[in-house]
Amino acid sequence: MTHTTTESTTAHRVVVGYDTSSGARQAVWEAAYYACARDLGLTILFSLRDLDPTASRTARAVKSDPGYLEALRRDARACLDDIAHQVSERYPELDVTTSLLAMNPAGALASASLDAVLVVVGARGKTNERRAPILGGVSTAVIAHAQGPVLVVPETAALEATGPVVIGLQDAPDALAAAAVAIAEAEQRGVPLIAIYAWDLAPELGDLGSLARLDPVQTHQDLDAMLADLLEPLTAGHEGLTVERRVVQGSARSALIHASQEAGLIVIGSRGLGGFAGLLLGSISRSVTREAACPVMVVRNREPSREIPVPADLI
Repeated sequence: MTHTTTESTTAHRVVVGYDTSSGARQAVWEAAYYACARDLGLTILFSLRDLDPTASRTARAVKSDPGYLEALRRDARACLDDIAHQVSERYPELDVTTSLLAMNPAGALASASLDAVLVVVGARGKTNERRAPILGGVSTAVIAHAQGPVLVVPETAALEATGPVVIGLQDAPDALAAAAVAIAEAEQRGVPLIAIYAWDLAPELGDLGSLARLDPVQTHQDLDAMLADLLEPLTAGHEGLTVERRVVQGSARSALIHASQEAGLIVIGSRGLGGFAGLLLGSISRSVTREAACPVMVVRNREPSREIPVPADLI
C-alpha cells in the first residue's frame, strides 16, 4: 500500500529522488531492489520548488492561471502514484511511501540523508541537459552535501547485478568508513570484495633521484602489504567473505572506472587524503560517479565534528 504525504518520512528508510526522467526511474528501481533485499521501507521523493506559491516563477504563473498550482500538484501526485504502483506490483512485500515537497530537490534529498539509511539518485536527471551535461546538477549537490551514504545510479546500470563489490581503499577517514560499508554490502549480496589501491609515478616526477631509485616490483609488494594491513582490522570477524587485493599502477579514477565494468557496486569515500579540509567532494569521487558503469555508493565519515549543514541556498 502506498500513500503520498507533504512531509518527508525518511527514518529507517531508503529515500530515492524522482523527477520522471529515465535516469530517475532507473534510480527508483535500484532503490526498490536495495530496500526489499534488506527489509527496509522505500520513500519515493518528488520535490519541486515550483510547488511553493512564494517562488517567483510560480507566483507569476498563478497570476495568469489561478489553477496553475493545483494542476501542478495534481500532475506531480499522478506521477508519484504511477511509479509507486509499478514498484508495488514488482515488489508487493515492500513498504512504499511517496513524498511530495515544495522545495529544491537537492536540498530535500540532502536533508533526508540525515536519518535515511540510504539516499539514491540517478546520475543524470532533468537538470542535466544544459547546466550539468556530465553529471546531473541535483546529483552533484546531493553527494556533495549529504550526511549519510548516497547511491548514484547510472541509467545503463544492470538491475539486481551480481558482480563483486569494489572499494577504493586508502588510509583516510572517509575511505575507511567506506570500506566498512563495502564489507557489509559484499556480505549482504553474497559476493566477493575487491579492494583496490592505485599508485602512480606522477608524485615522484618532481624528484628525478627518487624516480630513478623506485623499484616497481618492490613498490607493488610494499603497497600490497600496506593494503593487507588496512584490511585486516576491517575484515576481522568476516571470515566467510572472499577478499581480493589489487594494487594497480595508474590513477585511482581509471582503476575504479575500469573495475566498474565487472562490479555490481563501487563504494568510495567522499574525500581522500588529497582533499582540502573544506572540500565536500573529492575529485576522484566526482569522476567515478560520472563515469562508472555500475552504481557508486559515496560514503562520508560521520564524525559529529565534521557534520556540515545543508546550505540555505540549496533548500
